[in-house]
Amino acid sequence: MELNLEGKYALVTGGSKGIGKAIAEELKKEGCLVDICSRTKGIIVDVLKDDLTKINGNYDILINNVGGGGRWGSENYEKFDEWEEVYEKNAGVARKLTMKCLPYMKKQKWGRVITIASIYGKESGGKPWFNMAKAAEISLMKCLAGKYEGITFNTIAPGPIDIGTKNYSGKGKPEDVAGIVTFLCSNKAKHINGSCITVDGGESKSF
Repeated sequence: MELNLEGKYALVTGGSKGIGKAIAEELKKEGCLVDICSRTKGIIVDVLKDDLTKINGNYDILINNVGGGGRWGSENYEKFDEWEEVYEKNAGVARKLTMKCLPYMKKQKWGRVITIASIYGKESGGKPWFNMAKAAEISLMKCLAGKYEGITFNTIAPGPIDIGTKNYSGKGKPEDVAGIVTFLCSNKAKHINGSCITVDGGESKSF
């Protein structure tokens, strides 16, 4: 399928491994010029400490992939700093980068913002601070959808994905997410806006 993405500028956060890396590679195959945001390579940004000034926002495509904090950590639900940290590195960073890239997309009258959330943003499971953050990401994309000419805002809600580490395991593979993300970036998906697409092999139970 010809997706006509050649020459589009894309930013993928958390793009050095796992889902983010697979998305970056898939976009490159379609001819996108891809920057990745990572603490280890690419644009070196610590999303919890930096003010994101290293990112100029001039991107046609933004993939909000950085996050985590869902399946490990304290069992003390009253531990305030854990709620704050997980929320900020998921929903907080997605909000900041979306707002940073939006002016350029508005000027171009074309843009794609896709946020990688989780099935636990739609139903119970995982840690409550993670669920809350992912639900906020889904809500953000839904609220922005339809507000700007030529720009779409969508969410992917993966189930457990095997990225080759002990903390992340599941039947799904990063490329299962990457293919759908790449399609959503294309003009063939221009009428998909505000959607939350589940990619979990049938694991979740919510509609």
